[in-house]
Amino acid sequence: MTVGPKKSKMGGGKGLVGLESVTYGVEDVAESIGFYEDFGLRTIDRGRHGATFATGEETTVEIRSKEDRSLPQAMEPGSTVREICWGLDSQDSLDRLTADLETDRPVARGSGGTIHTLDPAGYGIAFRVTRSKPVTLKPQTLNTLGDAIRRNARARFYDRARPQHMGHVVLYCTNYEDQFDFYTRRLGFMVSDYVHGLGAFMRCSTDHHNLFLIKHRRTGLNHISFAVQDLDEIMGGFSLLSKKGWEPVWGLGRHYIGSNLFYYFRCPCGGYVEYYADMDCITDPEKWEPGEFDASSPEAMFAWGGHPPDDFGK
Repeated sequence: MTVGPKKSKMGGGKGLVGLESVTYGVEDVAESIGFYEDFGLRTIDRGRHGATFATGEETTVEIRSKEDRSLPQAMEPGSTVREICWGLDSQDSLDRLTADLETDRPVARGSGGTIHTLDPAGYGIAFRVTRSKPVTLKPQTLNTLGDAIRRNARARFYDRARPQHMGHVVLYCTNYEDQFDFYTRRLGFMVSDYVHGLGAFMRCSTDHHNLFLIKHRRTGLNHISFAVQDLDEIMGGFSLLSKKGWEPVWGLGRHYIGSNLFYYFRCPCGGYVEYYADMDCITDPEKWEPGEFDASSPEAMFAWGGHPPDDFGK
């Protein structure tokens, strides 16, 4: 199984291929670093001003102090995401997108060929030619009645998780229509499923969704999600984070929209983070019919696994 399908031009012809990096501005740098170390990301660098972590595919999480003046503005009080960087398939795609964005908003050129701007809600967004490397995981060896794939060997067990792919980010927005138009028309995201009264699940790769925009009375981060191998690795991550004192808030469960297994933890960087596995993969848009769901229906949130906590989504 390949995680992080970075070569697929699924973004409506715009060349976006998925998340590259997220940058947090946090109140407690040391606590935030400790969380992502326990969460299972690989430390790239660490110092007094923050740290950089990587998944197996080399997508990154940047932790910086909320007082860092180089960060885009915060969209909510306290610790939260300050910039989301998206990868593109080529320099030509990046140049064309840059030219388009410059027609109606300031665009700053940063180091390494990255460009920086704001979306219509004010979230810091960035774009660069992708540096990530798709990771191929070992095939799962699930034994079913009449089809024993794993023979004469024990199942694989995990004492922690090691996320391989940064899959999606979920954001609140008060100007949902403007946001939806920007991400679909200007950036080329494709809609995978709608939830009436709540928002849309959108993708720019073969993942079921890379972005979920929630129509809300406030702006801010709900969660960022990372892919692991399977249910057992999710539970390995749950076990270690729980032992370290981090708070689980929802799981184990399976979403109906996207089909993925999940476990959520509260994150000191802001919002929540999710381990997930077994998400729907859309390789042919002609063969996928976007579903339409009601926000009041359990199917909009989960197939099984119970309701999220009361403050989830508030």
